[in-house]
Amino acid sequence: MSSSFPTIHKTPWDTPTYRIFEIVAEAPGCQLAYVAQLLPDVTLRDLLKSLCYLKHSRQLDLVLGKQGALFLPFRRDSSSR
Repeated sequence: MSSSFPTIHKTPWDTPTYRIFEIVAEAPGCQLAYVAQLLPDVTLRDLLKSLCYLKHSRQLDLVLGKQGALFLPFRRDSSSR
């Protein structure tokens, strides 16, 4: 059976999660709005899902600041936790 749907091969660096990780690694402590501005093609839903994954896998922290700003400090040493 052949499919009429095209096959899309995504490499790991094409995923929103990897792109978010790279942005936060380059600008630790940045705000969620900054990341969203750099990734206009990523929906807010996908952005939040990726952030939850990165937090759950202990690759970054989420810090709620004043006036509801969400900061994304990059976690340098995940082995200490």
